[in-house]
This record gives sequence, C-alpha cells and structure tokens, in this order.
Amino acid sequence: MKSLEKALAAMDFIISSEYRDVSLTDFSRELNLPKGTVHRILATLVRKKYLQQDPHTRKYDLGLRFIDIECVLNSRETLRTAISPLLKQLYSKCRETVSAAILVGNEIEYVDRYESEMHLRVAINIGARFPAHCTATGKVLLSALNDRELQRIYRPGRKLSPRTENSVGTYRRLRLALEAVHREGVARDYEECLIGVHCMAAPVANREEKVVAAVSISGPRERLTIEKMDDLKPLLLETTEKISSEFQS
Repeated sequence: MKSLEKALAAMDFIISSEYRDVSLTDFSRELNLPKGTVHRILATLVRKKYLQQDPHTRKYDLGLRFIDIECVLNSRETLRTAISPLLKQLYSKCRETVSAAILVGNEIEYVDRYESEMHLRVAINIGARFPAHCTATGKVLLSALNDRELQRIYRPGRKLSPRTENSVGTYRRLRLALEAVHREGVARDYEECLIGVHCMAAPVANREEKVVAAVSISGPRERLTIEKMDDLKPLLLETTEKISSEFQS
C-alpha cells in the first residue's frame, strides 16, 4: 500500500503541475523521497503508460492512459443521444454508412452509426477502434489538438504504424494532413485505413467550442469518389453544424 500511495502522490503532483514536464529532482523534492525510490516509481508509471518521459530532456509528462481515461469518463450515451437523430437524417440523404466517433488515446472509437443498405457497403460496429492517424475521423479529432497535446500522442521523428500503403507514415506528414483539415474544414481518407474504402469526416464541437466528436461518411471507392465527396461535403458540414448547435443551446 505504501508503494501505491507513493505512485498516487506522484500522479497527483504531475496533474497539479501547471506546465507538466516535471524532472526527477522535482518529484524527489515534492514527495520527500530519495531519487532512487522515485525513479523506480516513475519507471513503473512510464511502463504502464500513465506517464511518458521525454528522451531528450528526461522530464516526465502525463501518458496515453490518462487521455484514455478522460475519454472513457465522457458519457458516450449522452453523446449518442445528441448525435443520433441528425446522424440518421444524414444517412437518409446520402445512403452511405455514416458514423460518429470520439478520440481515445491514439485511436478513434465509434459511438454511433447507420450502415448503408446497399449490397456493397462499409460495415463498422459501434465500439470498433482504428488508429487515429490513418482515418478521416481521427484526423479531424487530432486537428483540434494543440502541439503539446499532439506530441503527447505522437513523438516527432517516430514512424507511425501504417494500415495500408496509403496511410500517413510520419509525424511530418500527419501535421501536413492536419493543416489540410484546417483549410478545408473536413478530412478525407482515400484507402488509408481500409483497402477499397473512402471516407470524409467533419468535427462536432460543444458549448466551449471544444471538438468532442467527428461525424463521417464512408463508402466503397467506386461510389464515394472525390467528386461524390465534394457533392456531399455541404451536407456533412450542415449536419455537424446542427449537432454542434444542439450542444451549444
């Protein structure tokens, strides 16, 4: 129990630290423990992804598990209740698979969807997860993060795991893709996650104008062409703006 108390005290300290990036010396001073003891505690927290350590400065920051926990604590049911009616309207107009997803660490998780009834369609189950960096939905959600938040998830200089040969493979390419989202207002995915599947997504914001979800239209590349995406873009943006208005009213 003593070790658990020390670990919890370490997490309390870094959570309360205004600028994070806490050094071993800072932890040792705050916890009133020898550096060797503190180092063992921090190493365990890093291994379990509650903390991460910058390889250059050797300072510590919150890890992916905290981002994961924050997303889990958000009420998916409340989100689904607000999104579902307008998502259904979008589906009735485009007839392709439409989905809503949130960001959970470095993945997206689908929280609602309406699947196309066409013979050739994209089947996505609620609760399914995919890497954020190679999906249109993920790029929309990542584009809302600031540099610090983005670098907690993806370390600059490290390669990103591809899903297909079209996937974004580097942090630099990811940043360029996110800049394109800012310019266009939507993200596009041309077989970056699933071969044969194209996707377009747009953000949903809450009362504080924080992006809390993304809505997407997915379909086979034969139907959801670049031209078809261009045609559907105003409809998608109209839908996400209406959903955002629901959150802000």
